[in-house]
Amino acid sequence: MKKIIEYLNATIKKEKNILIFNIIIFISGLIIGTFFINFITKSDKALLVEQLEVYVSSIKKLSSDILGLNVFFNNILDNGLQLFIIFILGISMIGVLAVILILFFKGFMLGTTLSTFLLKYKIKGILGAFLYVFPVYIINIFVYIFLSFFAVNSSIKFLKALLKKDKLDFKTFLGKYLLAFIVSIIIMCFLCLADAYVTPYLVKIFTFLI
Repeated sequence: MKKIIEYLNATIKKEKNILIFNIIIFISGLIIGTFFINFITKSDKALLVEQLEVYVSSIKKLSSDILGLNVFFNNILDNGLQLFIIFILGISMIGVLAVILILFFKGFMLGTTLSTFLLKYKIKGILGAFLYVFPVYIINIFVYIFLSFFAVNSSIKFLKALLKKDKLDFKTFLGKYLLAFIVSIIIMCFLCLADAYVTPYLVKIFTFLI
């Protein structure tokens, strides 16, 4: 495992500008998502608050729609599909923009969710938002940034090889990219398991305060 981490880390260090770019894209989505709620109509705000109330109500009851095996499989299907799409887009050479949009949207959705907690529960919402994202969702984001880095890097390398006739060891490069995808999927499986069986209990702590 140590060798795998060192192997992938070498690429990240070499192309750290791409990693920084991906982080900026995510943070941009997070900031815009956070302030987005201030520019929508009252009815849209009410809809977001209603969805949050339904979620919190399910948390209080620890119902099957937020806890258990079905949640695990749904999360695996959803996140696994998104990671697979990012992986394929990286191979396609023209998928850089789509990967960036996916990463931006992840940040945007998180920002909107966090601001909805604050809108509904005011100061108490800070704790609710923290328990909602920590630690599973935070690691989830790192996984998306990690794979998006390799996807963007892959697209750029392929385009350079095609347009500028740069030499590229496709076997080694694709092997490293595939390894990054496999590592992402494995980590995501554990995250989905934690999200199905740990996160609901963490957020339930917040429900005792409201």
